[in-house]
Amino acid sequence: MEIKIRPQRISDAEYSWEMRKDKDIWKYAICESPYSPLSLESETNFYREQVELNRCIRFAILADDTYIGNVFIDRIDELACGFGELHTHILNKSYWGKGVGYECNRLILEYAFRIAKMKGIYQYINPSNIAAWKNALKLEFKDLGTSPIRPNVHTFTIKRDQWIKE
Repeated sequence: MEIKIRPQRISDAEYSWEMRKDKDIWKYAICESPYSPLSLESETNFYREQVELNRCIRFAILADDTYIGNVFIDRIDELACGFGELHTHILNKSYWGKGVGYECNRLILEYAFRIAKMKGIYQYINPSNIAAWKNALKLEFKDLGTSPIRPNVHTFTIKRDQWIKE
């Protein structure tokens, strides 16, 4: 299976909308619920806004050229030393447990540090999400412990100089 990421398109909204209706998708999510109201129109409007505003780095996740989710970095803050927050949503459950999360996160970290020249990435991980936890450690994120912002999750960080060891 070949995993790729590509810039997200407005047309991805329909695929995302169909998969996001599955309640299992939200089992380990750190947000309280999916976007509301959950409709194709609201999903399309959200994708349009994200693509047009260009405030974050957003990619579609493709497995053998099939859209299966998205990975993005938002809350990019130059005042906070160029850090941003990583989010990974593998929306197609048939791809869970197959290394997709690790590979798409590796690809977006490559982009963030080598192309976008970001200084660091952080992510919040629910301790029950064993796959995300293992992926973060395998990618050499540092576990900073329980988040003061979101006490039910841990904060993980990685800096550019940890990733690029040249």
